[in-house]
Amino acid sequence: MNDADDKPVAINARSVAKFAIPSILSLLLFLIPVTIDGESTLLISVAAALLKTHLAPILPALILFITLSSATLSIYCAFQPHTQGLLGKLFNVEWYWMLLRIIGAMVAFMVFFQLGPQAVWGQSTGSTMVNQLVPTVMTLFLAVIFLLPLMTEFGIMEFVGVWVARVFRLLFRLPGRGAIDAMASWLGAAPLGVVVTTEQYERGYYSRREALSIVSSFSLASVAFCLLIATLLRIEHLFLPFYGSVAIASVVLATVVCRIPPLSRIADDFHCESSRSELVPEGYSTGRWALGLAVKRAANAAPPKQQLQESGVKLLDLWFGLIPTVIAIGTLSLMLAEYTPIFNWISLPFRYYLELLGVPEAAAAAPSMVVGFADMILPAILGGGIESEFTRFVIAGVSVTQVIYMSEIGALLLRSKMQTSVWQLAAIFLVRTVFAIPLFVLLGHLFLD
Repeated sequence: MNDADDKPVAINARSVAKFAIPSILSLLLFLIPVTIDGESTLLISVAAALLKTHLAPILPALILFITLSSATLSIYCAFQPHTQGLLGKLFNVEWYWMLLRIIGAMVAFMVFFQLGPQAVWGQSTGSTMVNQLVPTVMTLFLAVIFLLPLMTEFGIMEFVGVWVARVFRLLFRLPGRGAIDAMASWLGAAPLGVVVTTEQYERGYYSRREALSIVSSFSLASVAFCLLIATLLRIEHLFLPFYGSVAIASVVLATVVCRIPPLSRIADDFHCESSRSELVPEGYSTGRWALGLAVKRAANAAPPKQQLQESGVKLLDLWFGLIPTVIAIGTLSLMLAEYTPIFNWISLPFRYYLELLGVPEAAAAAPSMVVGFADMILPAILGGGIESEFTRFVIAGVSVTQVIYMSEIGALLLRSKMQTSVWQLAAIFLVRTVFAIPLFVLLGHLFLD
């Protein structure tokens, strides 16, 4: 790409308004916290919560319909491999995705009617996924997907990207526009940041290495989820030092992990050609260049009707593709954690690692270091009975900063066009865990001693 491709268009009141109005709306919706009933939240989170409340009576039946339809139509397309149009786009998938959709449909059916082994549909396994996690994910996507173009189509990412490009490149080897993804995850919800990042990757704004680095470094749990983790681990009275530790550790981890394998070995391949320059050329001030690129992006935004159509297709793809997959992966992972000793076996090296670092109750804490790969809430559930407050502090911090968990983030990434694998995600998870543990041990001594 050359700088000529990124030459800004003329700036006038109308072009600036086309950039500024949607961008300010996106900031108000996605990134600026508001206080409602004494709690800090985001307007988009409020919208998602309202949708979840109003749709609650029909959500169980809707989830069952989505999963059964996804499995049935995927099987149909497997025997009609040349299916085109929307049907082919949504349901013509590889055999392993079809298998996961079938498993997800079976679990949803068993949970809805409470049939079959309780190990599948019980409160600690299938019901957790179908009745707790999936409704939250469904309504979040419904609230987000039609409003997301305000953030991605009208120049706010270009504007912010130019201003923070040098810092992000210096610290994380990433484009400045990644700051928007980071804030969307941290202040909103981790899946929101992943959706933003995958969309930007598919449009050619990130390379594969950059996209995976952003997702695995900045798709952090929201403030609300961090408070939930703190409550489950009985350290809510330490929330400020806990959350401060998460912020510090996240910056350190992003700085280090982006520079070492496996992320450093991922190719800088782009999904498609796009204008990506954030460097300020000679003769332009930073503000002028940022505004020029933002105005140009807004001028080239797709018409509203096209944006609505594309968002609708994306919502259907997430609902019919992601929901059965999340149910299948999450339920199988929860069953392994609940009914087998596999996580105890896998975590044995972490027991010795924690003992070396002087963490109390290391044997009891070790499984919490690895079970987060299945779902982010599992470490808090396993570690809730540990007596040592220091150890519970470490478990809380590590679980929030591990980022990669298969029940949601992993499933989103595997379904994306980033060409990643379970083994690659597991490697990123392990690297982050190995570096996060001593960081939170140090920060725990700093804030708790």
